[in-house]
Amino acid sequence: MSKKLIKKGIKTYKKQGPKGFAKKTAGFAKHKTELTAYRLLPSPLKKRIDVKNEEYGFISNKVFQIDSKDIQKSKEATSGPKPDKIKTANWFVPYFDHLAFGGIYTIFRFINHFASKGVHNRIIIYDRPDLDKKKTLADIKKAFPNMDNAEIIVFDQDSMAINDLPSSDISVCTFWVSAYFLLKFNKTKRKYYFIQDYEPLFYPGGATFALAESTYRFRFKGIVNTPGLLAAVNQRHGLEGVSFKPAVDRTLYHPNPEKDNKKVKIFFYARPNNPRNAFNLGVQIIKQLTDKYGDKIEIVTAGASWKERQYGLHKLIKNRGLIKTLPEVAELYRQCDIGFVYMLSKHPSYQPFEFMASGMATVTNNNEDNLWLLRHEENCLLSEPSPKAMVEQISRLIDDNELRQRIVTEGLKTVENEWEWQTDLIWNDIEKSKD
Repeated sequence: MSKKLIKKGIKTYKKQGPKGFAKKTAGFAKHKTELTAYRLLPSPLKKRIDVKNEEYGFISNKVFQIDSKDIQKSKEATSGPKPDKIKTANWFVPYFDHLAFGGIYTIFRFINHFASKGVHNRIIIYDRPDLDKKKTLADIKKAFPNMDNAEIIVFDQDSMAINDLPSSDISVCTFWVSAYFLLKFNKTKRKYYFIQDYEPLFYPGGATFALAESTYRFRFKGIVNTPGLLAAVNQRHGLEGVSFKPAVDRTLYHPNPEKDNKKVKIFFYARPNNPRNAFNLGVQIIKQLTDKYGDKIEIVTAGASWKERQYGLHKLIKNRGLIKTLPEVAELYRQCDIGFVYMLSKHPSYQPFEFMASGMATVTNNNEDNLWLLRHEENCLLSEPSPKAMVEQISRLIDDNELRQRIVTEGLKTVENEWEWQTDLIWNDIEKSKD
């Protein structure tokens, strides 16, 4: 970080406070806290900046200031006649570094499908005022060549009003923060909430958790990633909606029939900064497995950038870090025999789907919200979260090749779903809905 940038940051902080500093340097900082940028400053400089509370800088943003009148106005705006034909759609999408991963890629699958139906899609980026629109649009068109009519709008809440945005037939929020923008945007006939996880659980129980949970009571109709997640938000919050089942791109994810590893190759989805993936439990599992099996196994990790030495895993694993292209991810999966992953929220994540499609035997933690997909000793092995319990299940697959092959075979049958079916299911529900 240059001295010039540091001085500019301090000046901005003193002048505009936590919100201003964070916005100038990192926007919503991928929605964790607005002061993630503050953490990047050297320690001596941090002492020169009076920060009362990191979370305060985030939740004090004016977008989160709503009352019962806002909720009532939103309800009234969407209580009129349904559009005869959906011609325009506004999508409130958070800033993304890489398009081709996880939830962002899923969102754009649906935007792309709507485009194929003749919809003019506006992608509203609400948390990065300095977005390079030209580059972002080029990235989108590279991944989805049919999206020539897509429009990107950068919404800067400091210089724009929510009603400066163009009217639309439908509007869709895609992350809990974006639900607050959509609540106040009433130049639309229908509002939808694209839900891909129980996002309050991304945070400890507290202020941010409360703000995230509140969005499920805004009464938008849900477009929900997995029936288990829809059931969870419906039972807890009364949110109505339609669910889809994630599919796998079988042109990318498929088994390698010639795979003949001399060692059993095990993959762990390793993300230290995502609590729901229980990275620290995974570290213990890796150590126990290597103590037990030594050179009989090989362990590979990927998912994020981190240093093996910090966790005592130097020379025990091959860490691929953050792999930036899907073909590289798929190629790695095809090389592996077993994949284990933790998911502690109400969505199974994409790893079990991709593991199964790639011919890997899958091991993951017991999670009642995901039992619609995961069937113990049929298409996967399920374990209590304790490292010893997980090692027990992984060991069964290392020691019993017949069991491993049976799990692989059933896993392949599980992921025969197609994305085209799922995107069309949602389109038909929206287009034909009478409400």
